This record gives sequence, structure tokens and C-alpha cells, in this order.
Amino acid sequence: MADDFTKTHARADDIDTSKESSARAKTIAEHHRMKIFQALAEGGPQTSDEIASQVGLLTHQVIKRVSDLRNDGVVVDTGERKPTRTGRPAAVWKLKDKQLEMFEAE
Repeated sequence: MADDFTKTHARADDIDTSKESSARAKTIAEHHRMKIFQALAEGGPQTSDEIASQVGLLTHQVIKRVSDLRNDGVVVDTGERKPTRTGRPAAVWKLKDKQLEMFEAE
């Protein structure tokens, strides 16, 4: 299941530093999601590795957020595969057509 970005992930009985950290992580995750969305909207279909290079994130950060975006119905796997820097096949992601239309209308 995708992360719910409307609330933090700290427990009610956590200390204040845990709650602050959770709120900060929520903000960072949402910022990463927006960077990835914009990269796909402007650059078209890409692998997580390509997105990471374009937006200045680490590949594992992009993989996590692309998974969230996929679970939220924002991005889809094109079915195409491209080799990564290590030669392994990687999924190519794109915005769902409806998401892209919304972005282009803005």
C-alpha cells in the first residue's frame, strides 16, 4: 500500500523528536514525488535510474516514490525495459494519460 501523505507515521506515545522526524520525512517524500512527477511530465517515459539522474536523487529514493506513485494510480509501467548502468533490465515508467493531460492543462 502507498504511503498516506495526509498524516505522519509517528505513534501518539512517541517522543517529540520522533514526531518531528516523521513530519519532516513526510514533507521530503512529497517533495520527491513532485520532482519525479515533473520529470516524467517534462521528459516522458524513463527508468528510475534516469529519473534519479535528472532530478538529483538517489535511485533507491526514486524507486520508493515511483512505487508509491504506481500504487496511487499516477504512473504505469510501459512494459518496455532498458538496461541500467550495471546492465540489468529496468522498467520504464510513464505518467498515466489522465495525469499527463492534467499537467499539460496547467
